[in-house]
Amino acid sequence: MAPVPSGPQVRFAPVALVGAHISTVLYLSFVVGRGLYRSYQGLGPAQDIRSRESRRKKLIPVFACLAALALGLAGYSSARYAILSYQVWADQHGLDLPKRLFGTAIPFIERENTTKVHIGRWLSDTSIYMDALEIVAEKARRFWWGQQIDLATIPWTLLLTIEGRRRRIPYLWAYLLLAHLVNLSFAQNLFYVALLLTPFPLAGGATTRIGRALEAVFPLKPANWHPRPWILTGLLGLCYSAIFLLPYAAETTSFASTVIFSRTFALALLAVPSIMPTSWGTTHPHPHDVYKGYKTLFRFSSLMSVLLHAKATLVGISSNYPEPHYHRHSIRTSLDNEVGMDWEQSATAFGRILASTSDHPVVAAIARDVVLSAISLGIWAAVRALDANDILASAIPLYGAGPNSLTDDIASIASSETAAIKEEDIKLEDPEPSRTPAKRKSRKSKAGNDHAEGADDETTTPSGTRRRRGARKSKPDPEEVPGDKTYKPSPSVRAGVAEGDTITEGLDWEATALTWGLTTLGGLGCGSAGVYGGECISR
Repeated sequence: MAPVPSGPQVRFAPVALVGAHISTVLYLSFVVGRGLYRSYQGLGPAQDIRSRESRRKKLIPVFACLAALALGLAGYSSARYAILSYQVWADQHGLDLPKRLFGTAIPFIERENTTKVHIGRWLSDTSIYMDALEIVAEKARRFWWGQQIDLATIPWTLLLTIEGRRRRIPYLWAYLLLAHLVNLSFAQNLFYVALLLTPFPLAGGATTRIGRALEAVFPLKPANWHPRPWILTGLLGLCYSAIFLLPYAAETTSFASTVIFSRTFALALLAVPSIMPTSWGTTHPHPHDVYKGYKTLFRFSSLMSVLLHAKATLVGISSNYPEPHYHRHSIRTSLDNEVGMDWEQSATAFGRILASTSDHPVVAAIARDVVLSAISLGIWAAVRALDANDILASAIPLYGAGPNSLTDDIASIASSETAAIKEEDIKLEDPEPSRTPAKRKSRKSKAGNDHAEGADDETTTPSGTRRRRGARKSKPDPEEVPGDKTYKPSPSVRAGVAEGDTITEGLDWEATALTWGLTTLGGLGCGSAGVYGGECISR
């Protein structure tokens, strides 16, 4: 094959784009670290008890290490893809390949016996970002891996929108951009650390000039405000429509537009609730009143994820179905053996889908991201000890569970503890329930009555003298004193109380098993919808 002529000069825009990508990742990582430090500084005295400190010291390093592992794998995969892309480009243009990466073949340094590396010309002639996405979308067996990341990003974005706004976690947009610029597992684990450091909503507003300017243009919404369901549902429909069109747009001129639309709709899920007018939403009297809307969003996300994952699986199996193999005795093969042959061929086709990770470094990177995200998701479900009913209610449409069992359990425990405390107070105040305290009269009573009342307060000592004992002051019982009512906060006061996290003892591996079961059957998007939906309705 004749060498393909390259462009006459190096274009600045593609080279600057790569530099901007690396610089943006570094800047966003710094911004997220700054937000995590702010969350750490915002921990109140109630969060410094021994159990909470011990839990943070154990869990935060786990998710931080998972995030570091995800970042390292992303850098390694990007380097492998860049080297392979340059080798393909150099081979097409008839250029010599560098024999060594280090030593006498360092890029941009010319020495004797050095193979020149044309980095600028390669980046000018190659659309490395679109090529990477198109490599995944052009084959059904590769798209089976790539689609799972896209499907899992959507319910995670809903978690950013709901829990991030409720807890007022700073720089939510940085987490979402890192998920698109690096990988999902990196941003996912960083946000888990943010959730652990922000059990209660942060106080105060923006700390930067840009943040204060944005708050001036788009004021903060009232507590318990939530957009109307049809707005977020419509954005979800657009996100899944763009994902559905990705494999059909591959190797066409509309592929870049489809990719841009899919990313834009995902960013809109996070931005729209902050920039839309308050009149486009509803302020609920109690924070739990919006749980029904949350379930609807995550159920819709789970349903669409399952449908698209099933479609990708069927297309991947049918396109990788091996040719049937018949031997000279096949003419007498029974029906059972034919069914067994079909099952064996289907298993072979699915094996080819799983083995597609060796097709290209980009596919291997996405597969590692899927596996690491699933592992982190299961660990997070165990850490939060999510109720199985909450997970299933968020992942399965028309799930027939009753009310939120976790909320009911907490309410019943709180009511029982309140009753026990009230009974204990009564026992301490009145050790003899049969005796009622005498009613004290005013000082302006008659002398005879004073003498009679004073006789009750006198005691006789062993020597025969009388000693007057001071009047006992008994604490009136709210249940016995007429007109005294126990304080009950109004609905508006109860709705404004910030809800925080509860401390769970140990890890709930049953929630992890359920999460990985949903992920195996319905894909990473289904498992993410169940866990993140359960996180939003488990308070």
